[in-house]
Amino acid sequence: MLIEIYQYWTVAGFVFLFVELLTLKTMPLVLAGASLFAAVIAFKLPDEYIVQIFAFLFFIPIIYFALKPYIKNKIKDKKSKGADNELK
Repeated sequence: MLIEIYQYWTVAGFVFLFVELLTLKTMPLVLAGASLFAAVIAFKLPDEYIVQIFAFLFFIPIIYFALKPYIKNKIKDKKSKGADNELK
């Protein structure tokens, strides 16, 4: 049983997603998305490792800036919730 390279990228994406669910940080979510995009590239071009790594590195800032409004709302919601704000 041979594991293809796109399966490694997919497993890495799900591991990053699991870490994000445990820690509630946003960087593992970005890495999970970039890993899944790299898995798609690896499925199409299984022998081009440089292209896969470039795709992974290319999608990190794209996904980060796509999630930036979500990150700002997440931080804003954390500040507005809490016992101190309920008493006011």
